[in-house]
Amino acid sequence: MARVLPFSALLPSLESHLAADDDGCPFNAPPRSAFIRPLLDRVDPTAELDRLRQAGSVLRDTRPALYLAEVYSSAGRLGGPPVRFLLCGLAPDAAEPLEHEPYRPRSAQVEPTVTLAADDHGVLRALLAEAAELSSTVWQGTFEDSPVSLRRIEPSPVARRIQAVLDEAPLRPLAELDERRPSLAAVVPLSDPGLHFEPVHRAIQGLETFEEETFLTLVTAYARIYELDEPLTTPRGVSLANERLATLVRGHHAVLMVLPGGRGKILRFRQGLDLAHLKAAPRNPTLRSLDLALLNALVLRTVLGIKDPEDPGHPQVFAVQGLDSLVRGVHAGTFQVGFALNPPPLWEVRAVMEAAQSLPPKTLRVEPAPPAGLLFLDPEA
Repeated sequence: MARVLPFSALLPSLESHLAADDDGCPFNAPPRSAFIRPLLDRVDPTAELDRLRQAGSVLRDTRPALYLAEVYSSAGRLGGPPVRFLLCGLAPDAAEPLEHEPYRPRSAQVEPTVTLAADDHGVLRALLAEAAELSSTVWQGTFEDSPVSLRRIEPSPVARRIQAVLDEAPLRPLAELDERRPSLAAVVPLSDPGLHFEPVHRAIQGLETFEEETFLTLVTAYARIYELDEPLTTPRGVSLANERLATLVRGHHAVLMVLPGGRGKILRFRQGLDLAHLKAAPRNPTLRSLDLALLNALVLRTVLGIKDPEDPGHPQVFAVQGLDSLVRGVHAGTFQVGFALNPPPLWEVRAVMEAAQSLPPKTLRVEPAPPAGLLFLDPEA
């Protein structure tokens, strides 16, 4: 059975500029434009979508098709090509989510699930570029001042080639799929040069046993400690710390420890640690190479004694997006201490996919991503 499906789209009437929802969106949910908020606030957004279809408030394209969303990353706005997402229906059993405890959409027919596709030789990326040249434009505009376009891929040989490639390629969605009917997916090849991963940091609060000097003494069994050149209280200090963390030699792993008063230290994990015999470490060797897995196993579990730090909703461990937010939270006393991470490199994510493993919850975010509301998957098709 095919995993990637053409679908009958429901097309809203869109203005040329889509404003972002002021309330933001949940972790790993697609960006939300303001106009879609009332739909997602309904008790059953899918049922409300069907009501809108029956009332003629959305235009129904009766011819099943694939679509392309072209979204520009920060690099793309400077003249590079857009990141291309294939909008399609994804069968309920098409793939397992990339992370444990993934985001659960309010409606899998309204919110497109960003789905990573292995594309080691760039075949899918080339096919999407070819399809873009042959497709017809449905809508063009901006979202948060970045150009976005929606294109329809007519049933054609190139559409069938795209389906054939994706029926064989490893796919991993970043959200939970609908168990009863196809989900709206935004499939992006890992080979797209405009795609990048954003890290999700960790902060600690409410840990009565935490004492800085004791921690620094104990953690030396697993990591070398390096002082920062400048405090984290200035944009330059944050930028230099980020740069230092990101420029480690391949094969080395480290985290940035964020302390009150704008202080910070690089913790570089020692090489040659016998992680296979460490009870807290993941059993799978692929997962043991992830910075977040090392932080959970060596620092949070072993040194700090926190039980199950990877559990979503943990009362003492909090996921924080953005180093600036982490530094502000620690400086304000919202958190006792923070640990900033590099995003997992593409090759590590690809290895996790190849090994059929799952990342810890809230490991990464994908940037850019198409906003929800460009179109919907007709739930009654």
